[in-house]
Amino acid sequence: MITGAAGFLGSHLCDRFIKEGYHVIGMDNLITGNLKNIEHLFKLKEFEYPP
Repeated sequence: MITGAAGFLGSHLCDRFIKEGYHVIGMDNLITGNLKNIEHLFKLKEFEYPP
């Protein structure tokens, strides 16, 4: 689980862990993060972003 997943650092961590073969659950309250940083991950089965 990566908190702050839609932020700058969090989105890069998501990319990195998925690239290394992990299943990632991303969480973010979107106060400073932006979904555009992780929207490319939504189509991947290795990534979850619960509503």
